[in-house]
Amino acid sequence: MTDQTAEPLSGRPFRDEPTEVLETALTLVGADAQHYARTGPKKQEDALHTIADHLLTELQHRGDL
Repeated sequence: MTDQTAEPLSGRPFRDEPTEVLETALTLVGADAQHYARTGPKKQEDALHTIADHLLTELQHRGDL
C-alpha cells in the first residue's frame, strides 16, 4: 500500500490500490480492530474502524461489494 501516514485520510485515499490489496487490508484491519476491542486501547480501535470505513467505501465505489 502507498504511504498514507503523511496526512489524514480524506477523499479516496486508497483509489490507486489494487482491489486484492484492499480486500486483504480490510481483513487484517478487521482482525486488529477485534483484538483492540477486547484489549484496548479504545483510541486504536477507533482508528482502525476509520481505516476500515475508508477501505469499504473504496470497494463500494468500485462496485466490488
